[in-house]
Amino acid sequence: MSRALGRAVLPALVAGAAALAARHLLSTVTVRGGSMTPTLHPGDVLLVLRHRRRARPGRIVVVQRPDRHAGWRGPAAPSGGAGWYVKRVVAAPGDPVPAWVAGDLPGRVPPGMLVLRGDHPRSEDSKQWGLCPADRMYGVVLMRLRTGGRVG
Repeated sequence: MSRALGRAVLPALVAGAAALAARHLLSTVTVRGGSMTPTLHPGDVLLVLRHRRRARPGRIVVVQRPDRHAGWRGPAAPSGGAGWYVKRVVAAPGDPVPAWVAGDLPGRVPPGMLVLRGDHPRSEDSKQWGLCPADRMYGVVLMRLRTGGRVG
């Protein structure tokens, strides 16, 4: 291969590899409910970093929706089978468990679990469903890409 051809092909290969990596690591999610108002609104499009690393308190995450009968204690649904929740991490492993969390719980959040809460007071979250296994997390919201078309 000539040097000129190599200089032309290498950037294209690098760009292609970067695009594949970004496609695997990044995703978009559209907000479908009001549980995160006033922060997020229906129709907002979010850029999500897909991973299962530790989510810090204060970050907004996308997690698998809990089973209506067993909550997050039930078996995980097949990928995307149960739908998704957008919630804020309130406490992570080692943090104190807030008194409002449902269930008979230890004083600190155990490893591999998260306390989640929606920004709207009537949100369904750890108030009803207890601790969320961190392995049910789809990813962490990086930013809002587009608003849902609301005025103001």
